Amino acid sequence: VDTVAKLIPRELNISIESALNTKELKELYESDPEVKRLIDVSRRLEGMPRHASTHAAGVVITEKPTYEYVPLSYSGTGVVTQFDMNTDAKLGLVKFDFLGLRYLTVISDAEKEIRKTNRDFDISKIPFDDKETFRLLSEGKTDGVFQLESGGMKQVLSRLSPSNLEDIIACIALYRPGPMDSIDKFIARKQGREAVEYKTEALRDILDVTYGCMVYQEQVMQICRTLAGYSYARADIVRRAMSKKKTDVMRAEEEAFVKGCSERGISEAVAKSIFDEMLGFAKYAFNKSHATAYGIISYRTAYLKAHYP
Repeated sequence: VDTVAKLIPRELNISIESALNTKELKELYESDPEVKRLIDVSRRLEGMPRHASTHAAGVVITEKPTYEYVPLSYSGTGVVTQFDMNTDAKLGLVKFDFLGLRYLTVISDAEKEIRKTNRDFDISKIPFDDKETFRLLSEGKTDGVFQLESGGMKQVLSRLSPSNLEDIIACIALYRPGPMDSIDKFIARKQGREAVEYKTEALRDILDVTYGCMVYQEQVMQICRTLAGYSYARADIVRRAMSKKKTDVMRAEEEAFVKGCSERGISEAVAKSIFDEMLGFAKYAFNKSHATAYGIISYRTAYLKAHYP
């Protein structure tokens, strides 16, 4: 088993079929009946679920008892649906993710301590333009600051020198595989080393907060609505296709998008160029409302560290 496993190339999502294209594995498969049987059985098992697991934070909420919609089973953690989250969603069930964050407890504990000497202190009423907090972030002194603790993130903050909440929100959305490629452009534009350009003036109001870079799913929805006249519902279909990485659905929307843009005086070439940018961006677009909730918690922990270490 060890010999066969080592002959499978270290490549993400590789299939046994493509692994058999390697010379050594193919020779072993053809010459050793035991290896042939092992691989043939493995092929039949490939892609099947290995075990039943529970989503860390996903909770299905239904109008009637859940067993009226889907089969249930009992796992070590409680009652779960036997279908996976995608099948549940196709059946029209709604899944909510409830995240438990240790930092909310840290903030609450700090607040209680501060109130011993400052009775009126309320973390929800702190100003969002505090110079000390932004200085701390710009110096990369973010140990213990929610979402901003990693070495790479500290470098980004030092280079960016955030000056408002929007910058923190953008950092959280950009600092992931994929969008990281946009970080240099984002920083250069914020600092005025690179001009902020818009393919059409209609994009200015949508992308100005991110210096002309596409960062959020909501920006794509706004582009669909403002430039191509989409309804909220249709713009949300595009957003969902992006978040689920359904490039085929996005491709199918291209014709409608270009047509909608040309009806509003935007040339076909510009519309296609904007759509291609959205398509490339679709692989890793982030939800701004999610990044904002995180950004506020990041700012609050940074504020506490700056003023009440």
